[in-house]
Order: sequence, then C-alpha cells, then structure tokens
Amino acid sequence: MVSIFDVFSLALLVASMSLFVHRHITQDPPVYPYLIIASTCLVANWLGDLGGGIFALALLVAASFSFLGCLLYPSWRNMGQSPTSTKSPAPRSVKSPN
Repeated sequence: MVSIFDVFSLALLVASMSLFVHRHITQDPPVYPYLIIASTCLVANWLGDLGGGIFALALLVAASFSFLGCLLYPSWRNMGQSPTSTKSPAPRSVKSPN
C-alpha cells in the first residue's frame, strides 16, 4: 500500500538528487547536504510505515527546508569568504630598529 510518506519522501529524494546531478555537472557542490536529505527521507519513510506519523512528517518538513537551503544558496560553502579574496593575506615583515 502506498502512503503519503512514500510519495512525499520519494518526490523529495528525486528532486534533491536531480538538483545534485545538475549542480555536479555545472559546479562542484558538496555532497553531504544531499546525503543528509536522502537519509532523512529514508528514516521518515521508515517511521511513516511503522506508524510514527507525526515524527515522520516532522522529518520530511525538515528535509524540505534543507532542500530549499540547497536550492536557494548553492554557494553556501563560500559564504564566509569575501568574493574578492579567497586566500589569507601575506604576513607583514617587521623591520629591526638598527
């Protein structure tokens, strides 16, 4: 029997994996946000099949927000760095007083 948890988790999994494949072709995305979404879908589907509907729904909503984060912020890895410089500045030399 197909439940709403099966449909929701499968749709979210297919959407996130297609986004990852598209970004993998065009960019170099990190893998672990997409792995977190996939594992959350797996656990939520498992919980939904065992009768833990509220917890499964909460996990699927959290995975949906994580997917939106991956969708809206594709370059989150570089958000802490300034766009002009990616390396640390060279150390300054100290002159001796002689």
